[in-house]
Amino acid sequence: MNNIKISKEALIRGEQWYQGAIRAFEDERWNDVVYSYEMAVEQVLKAILILFGREYPKIHDIRKFYLNINVKDFPKWFIDKMDFHASILKELVKLRSISSYGYVDGITKDYFKEDAIKFKEDVEQIIKDCKKLIKDFSNE
Repeated sequence: MNNIKISKEALIRGEQWYQGAIRAFEDERWNDVVYSYEMAVEQVLKAILILFGREYPKIHDIRKFYLNINVKDFPKWFIDKMDFHASILKELVKLRSISSYGYVDGITKDYFKEDAIKFKEDVEQIIKDCKKLIKDFSNE
């Protein structure tokens, strides 16, 4: 596949967003954690779309495109996780806007502490899943 290189770059970008989330977690900047989680998941799922040559618009909520990939070549372990990936993205997309503009409505960074803790393992798992799939398809 000629999309492997770009897919890997998108994966790296997702991992960088996650690294930013971890730094924000350590600093207790909970709103930044949630924002960065969403960006991390969005980027790694876009990496999968890129890997399979699937076009998508420049939007954050790409669930419709992700769930409509022709999965005939996907391993079963990944297919079984796609609904989970999409559900986490859905929740994070909802939180993303208020995490960046919540101050308008008087929402403080601490409002997101519970979500920052709750989504940490899920985001890590999604990144691992996408990384493994890309690695498998690039024969590394």
